[in-house]
Amino acid sequence: MLKRGMEAIAALLSARADVSLGSTDEISPLQVYPGYHTEDLELVARAVCATASLEADYYIDGFGVKTLYSCVPFASQDSLDVSRLQFPIPDDGFHAEGIEYTSLLDAIERFAGNGRFVAVEAGAGWGPWLAMAGVVCKGMGVDTIRLVGAEASESRFALMQDHLDFNGLGSDSGVQVNLFRGAVWSYDGKIHFPDSEIEDMGAAASSRASPTDYRGRSVVSIETPCLRLDTLLGKGSEVDFLHMDVQGAEMELVSSHKVWLDTSVKSIFIATHSRPLEGELMDLLGGSGWRLSREKPCRFEPGAIRSPWTSATIADGSQYWLNGKFT
Repeated sequence: MLKRGMEAIAALLSARADVSLGSTDEISPLQVYPGYHTEDLELVARAVCATASLEADYYIDGFGVKTLYSCVPFASQDSLDVSRLQFPIPDDGFHAEGIEYTSLLDAIERFAGNGRFVAVEAGAGWGPWLAMAGVVCKGMGVDTIRLVGAEASESRFALMQDHLDFNGLGSDSGVQVNLFRGAVWSYDGKIHFPDSEIEDMGAAASSRASPTDYRGRSVVSIETPCLRLDTLLGKGSEVDFLHMDVQGAEMELVSSHKVWLDTSVKSIFIATHSRPLEGELMDLLGGSGWRLSREKPCRFEPGAIRSPWTSATIADGSQYWLNGKFT
């Protein structure tokens, strides 16, 4: 079955390449930078266990994760591509690139073999990576699963609760779920977060109130609770996979949590929002025993002259780090 599945996937990828990029023989590796490895195709194929489909109120992806259309208000049902949902390489067609899927699956294969897996999503939105971690680990028969999510937007926090419940990952599922309606920050206390539309996945927390955000948009800031990651997880907790998408505050979070990350976190996926931040993260983590396993730089508006550079970014980048202490 797996062999037939791989053959079908190979045919699908070949067809996509012919349509979107021309003959694969003509593609220079210098011009294509997917962020994942060739062997990651097999990594994804090993995890595919369901047939993707579009139902009346939700869709199912190839990993068996069910997503209510109401949980992705920035996308329409008509825009979803079932073949991309089935096998999200080079991306899922509407939300995330292949590197994001392969990083989580790599962490699960590396660290869930001992019968436990702890996944954390900071800046979680509707919690897509928590749900995928929970569904995949349950399907593998992992005994102890802990999912920890933080989201500062009240409306998107409600979507995360709905998404996990819809996938059988609620309080009565045997999975330990800890959700925080607030921001992850460098200290415990209060932070400012814009009162943004539920479709706006680019809203960012700030240590002080401002009439405009980092993109130059007018905003109304609301005082919101914030916690450090080690406070949220609790003393002595180890994390197998930390997904961080905090709209430009990556360096502040990583640097302020560096000691805890070095001793307690096995892998980190960081959505990056500027080239300078990417370089700073590489210097900080790469200089202390972390290995950059997969990465893809962010893309910015051509001709832009901006400060901060996050305001010119048109597509997030990605960095997936493995802690040398655990690998």
